[in-house]
Parts: sequence; structure tokens; C-alpha cells
Amino acid sequence: MEKEKITREKAQKFMTLAGEARGVTLKVDWEYVLKKEGEQGLKKLEEKMAELGYPLKFNEIKTMDFYPLGLDALSMAVIAELFNYDKDTFIEIGEMAVKFSIFLKVFLKYFVSPQQAVAEAPKMWRKHYSVGDLKIIEFNMDKGYAVLRLENFSLHKIHCYNLLGYFSKILEMIMKAKVTGEERKCTFEGDKYHEYFLKWK
Repeated sequence: MEKEKITREKAQKFMTLAGEARGVTLKVDWEYVLKKEGEQGLKKLEEKMAELGYPLKFNEIKTMDFYPLGLDALSMAVIAELFNYDKDTFIEIGEMAVKFSIFLKVFLKYFVSPQQAVAEAPKMWRKHYSVGDLKIIEFNMDKGYAVLRLENFSLHKIHCYNLLGYFSKILEMIMKAKVTGEERKCTFEGDKYHEYFLKWK
């Protein structure tokens, strides 16, 4: 993954993104940094965000509150720059995010069948983000695959990897089987939407 230098100008551009995201989407990324880089790494992240003009403290992030969507994009870009995380690391962060969501814990407990859970997934998206439309294009139980499409959502290429891990882990919990996946369409590659192909065994 190409390293990107985040300047104040780039930070301001991120903040022009329309929409909001729950604090949990930020908190989980910072939690990962804390676990992997320790207190010093977390301090480094907080200092960089302040330097860019958007001070944020880990302990003050409220998981249920809504924050500007651009803050989510900026945070990920800063984490990538500071710690040189690659695609696989952001997929891993996305997988970890599933464990943090109160909505998902209730959601996965409530729906008894995979079909029910998958059908309700678009509503779960809206509980985390005020923008973007998640659609289930295909869900084939016999052949063991699903196709998810995310429209009207273009944050940062890093977020594409994060979502791949996130969607894969949710489906893994629903199907109780190992899931592998790939992003087959992407707005950062000239497509009109993001599309993920997920397969389980």
C-alpha cells in the first residue's frame, strides 16, 4: 500500500465528506493501535490528529455518538501513515470491529437463520453510518457465497480493506464457517460503487 503524507490541506479535504459515523467506528481503530503500539503509539496518534487541526482523545471518544464522517477517513489515513500498516492489517482491524459493536451483538443473537440475518444487514449499516446504501445482491446458501454492494459511499481506499474484513467477519459469525472475500468493484478504481464477493466453506 502506497504511503500517503497527510497534510492539513488533506485533512480539511477529508472533513468535507458528507455524513456521520458512530464513535465506535473510530474507537475500534484506536483500540487496535493501543494494543499493537502501546500507550506511546496511541499518544503519537493523538498528537498527529491535534497537529492536523482535529484534536481527539481516545478516552473521550463516545462509541454511541455520531461524529463527522471525514474524521473516520482522516483517522484511518493518519494511522496508515504513522505505523505503515498494510492492506492485511486494515482487514484485521475490520474483523476486530465486529466484536466492538453493541448493535451487532444484539443483531447476531436475535436472528436465528442466516437468511434473516443477511436480509437485515442493510439496516445494521444505517445504525453505524448516516450515509451509504448496503445491498445484498446475491446470497447463495447452496454454493456458499454472497455478493454485497455498497452505494453512495466513498471514504478512502484504506476503508475498503477495513470493510472487507468487517463484512467477512460478520458473515463468518452468521454462517459459522471460515469466510474469504475480495472487493471486485471499487469507487477508487473508477466503478460507481463498491462490491464485495464473500465465500464460505
